[in-house]
Amino acid sequence: RGKGSISLLCSIAGVTRKSYYDFLKKPGTDLTEPEIAELIRKYQEQTNYGSGYRNVAVWLRNVCGIQAGRNRILGIMEEYKLLSCVRRKKYTPEQYLARRKITENVPGNLLERHFSAAEPGKIYVCDITYIFGIGITKYLAVIEDLYNGEIAAWKTGFHPDQNLCIACLDILAGHRNVKGAVIHSDEGCSYLALDYRYRLLELGMIQSCSARGQCWDNAPMESFNGILKTECLYNRYGKSAVKNHRIPIEHIEKSVADFIVYYNTKRPKERLGGLSPVCYRTAQYPNYIDREADEGNNYGCSVSVAVI
Repeated sequence: RGKGSISLLCSIAGVTRKSYYDFLKKPGTDLTEPEIAELIRKYQEQTNYGSGYRNVAVWLRNVCGIQAGRNRILGIMEEYKLLSCVRRKKYTPEQYLARRKITENVPGNLLERHFSAAEPGKIYVCDITYIFGIGITKYLAVIEDLYNGEIAAWKTGFHPDQNLCIACLDILAGHRNVKGAVIHSDEGCSYLALDYRYRLLELGMIQSCSARGQCWDNAPMESFNGILKTECLYNRYGKSAVKNHRIPIEHIEKSVADFIVYYNTKRPKERLGGLSPVCYRTAQYPNYIDREADEGNNYGCSVSVAVI
């Protein structure tokens, strides 16, 4: 300082005069990293180590007059163990990448609201709805055959997750040949989960998804959910009793199981000429193999799915 021309020295250093004078005006530039770390430590103690490096950088600039980039502050906090202890990342970077790829590669809507099929077992729709009991809420996953509206598989569980959806798929694949069949759902996270989509690939099924927020794109399942709750639960126990969780969950689940058997085998459907779904299928395709139907089972299970 005080020696030589500023312009000459700046040209030798390869910086402009403006940058040099801006540097002189910056407060706090003479603090060492240990001194900055000590300031950060006192601030973290005041906030119970609840501030991330971004907030710390802002505090240093506004309160202490220290101009330092976020990356430098992050490095100091890592070196002196001053990082905040909140909002840990839920997933690894690899998992975040996989989840982003899922959202970027959502299967298209193959049905386009054409809810019909020429043969049984070719196009399915599926959905998850809730059922209430005393002190508990369980979830019902259902798969419907669009050919005749038959409930081809169902399962209840404590969580509306991919495990419940996969278990319902396995029930379907256990009594029907599903290879090459289309299965349509909404864009719920359970249906876009990697494990669920991998299971579809293993079974040879083709996935189709509704547009987000368009319940009409899965109208047959929405219709069945309404029929189930009205004819099976509200008419039997009363709407307010069901909605206010006043019925034991065991009674609710048994009613659902009995109703699905009735819905498939006895309840007439106008579009099927007054026949039940199973009667219509057996009349039109007497040689179609459905092992569960032949054995008189109800295509489902109310055993809860274990969370892995």
